[in-house]
Amino acid sequence: MGIALVRQLPALIGVGLGALVAYATTFMNERTRWRRERTARWDEARMRAYAEYGDAVKKVSHIASRIAAGRGLPHSVESLAPDADAMEALSNAGSERARAWEPVLLLGEPETVAAARAWHQTVWRLEWYAAGRLTAADQWDSALRDTEVARDKFYDCARRDLGVKGGAVPTPPWPPQWIRDLESGEDTPGA
Repeated sequence: MGIALVRQLPALIGVGLGALVAYATTFMNERTRWRRERTARWDEARMRAYAEYGDAVKKVSHIASRIAAGRGLPHSVESLAPDADAMEALSNAGSERARAWEPVLLLGEPETVAAARAWHQTVWRLEWYAAGRLTAADQWDSALRDTEVARDKFYDCARRDLGVKGGAVPTPPWPPQWIRDLESGEDTPGA
């Protein structure tokens, strides 16, 4: 019986090694699949967080710009009188932005979080103009431009973080040529 066992030993070792290799391969494949699915879930959650945050900051920026235009600062948006209703809308938009900030802080890459923070800090400047805390009309255009630059930086970082190809989306010059033409009187009918 001992010789028969010795003759069968290579086959038994082969079966054992085959089972071990099959188990290890299955384990590694499952682990790789799980990691890939987890990464996809986190990428999706991060993308949603970035998009919702961008929307919330843009809303604050838009309302603040409209109120600032209502205070007489030049802008192409429709002005909004700086009354209690407008200030409440701005406050509510700020609260939405604060809620949208938390998932970015939790899920975002450090560079994207820093860019997001820089963007909402430039928008605070617009809010201060809207509230009448800042009034220097000669600094209004630079406040708007700083906000656009910070927004572009945030989206550039977010796109890289999410692996979106194509690089940054360039911001066109502001105001557009047709507005500059209107302001200079070059495009006025009968001029």
